Amino acid sequence: MTKKLELTSQISDDIERMLMNGTPLTTICQTKGAPSLSKVYDWIRTDKAFAEKILTARKIAAQTYLDKMIEELEKADNKSIAVTREKLIHYRWMASKLVAIYGDKQQVEVDQKIEITWNNSEDEMKNVSELGS
Repeated sequence: MTKKLELTSQISDDIERMLMNGTPLTTICQTKGAPSLSKVYDWIRTDKAFAEKILTARKIAAQTYLDKMIEELEKADNKSIAVTREKLIHYRWMASKLVAIYGDKQQVEVDQKIEITWNNSEDEMKNVSELGS
């Protein structure tokens, strides 16, 4: 009988740290002693706190990838520019999905609270929401 692998804070921290440093989850899970990819996905599905940590780590990783791409672009030459361009397109797209400040679509929050007031004969202000009380 095999022992069921449980999610520990050490496993969680290790996965988060490697993700933030730009290591893909598939690579992390291929490391000796690491949980399988399906096991990590099970934990993401069943543990909301872990799922949130993974999402945050991926958002940080998107910025790590962009930093790496700046370095790679600086080193690009005529032979490698096409591959570099393709990588940049992918990382830029990924960052736009994970980190709102890099996205093309700006989100505007609108306050739709409407307050209606009027003066009665005694010049007191009445709020519509008070009338139902």
